[in-house]
Amino acid sequence: QSAMGLTIEECGVVGAGGGGFPTDVKLQTSVPLVIVNGAECEPLLHKDKELLRHEAPAMLAGLKTVMDRVGASEGVVGAKDKYEDVIRSLQAALPAGVRTFPLSDTYPAGDEFILVHDVTGRVIPPGGLPRDVGALVVNVETLVNVGLGRPVTHKVLTVAGAVKEPVTLRVPVGTSIGEVIAAEKGPLTALLQK
Repeated sequence: QSAMGLTIEECGVVGAGGGGFPTDVKLQTSVPLVIVNGAECEPLLHKDKELLRHEAPAMLAGLKTVMDRVGASEGVVGAKDKYEDVIRSLQAALPAGVRTFPLSDTYPAGDEFILVHDVTGRVIPPGGLPRDVGALVVNVETLVNVGLGRPVTHKVLTVAGAVKEPVTLRVPVGTSIGEVIAAEKGPLTALLQK
């Protein structure tokens, strides 16, 4: 439960890395290791890096909640090694039992099969899940949502590619892509990165 007394389910937390699977269901397991996926396998994305930079306390609170829920004694925050400042900042704030793991800047570093292998050296069996090798993989934004402990009403995303200025935004759920692109230089929402 959050400080507001809401459960993960009541907050509507689902996997924010693209899967959208209900987080409370994902946490109905027991594993010794939780791996934070901050890899962003697409080269133009920066939301996980910006969340690790600006929302680390919420992410770490979410990680503690998840570790407690699944009985994990170890947490690993995977982030691309090129983000040295983010890794350094995180290392100063990590609680006992949690460490960072620098990931290569390669594709598909954010794939959970690759991530689990990089961190543990174990191979998830075909058709299997990370829990089959004693791990649970959770996206950075999902953990931020768990750590904030309030209903999920916003989504963090990166606007990049053929735009004037790439930007990472926090937008209300339901915002159209057209509005997001139009807001690239405007005040639609709280800006995390310029």
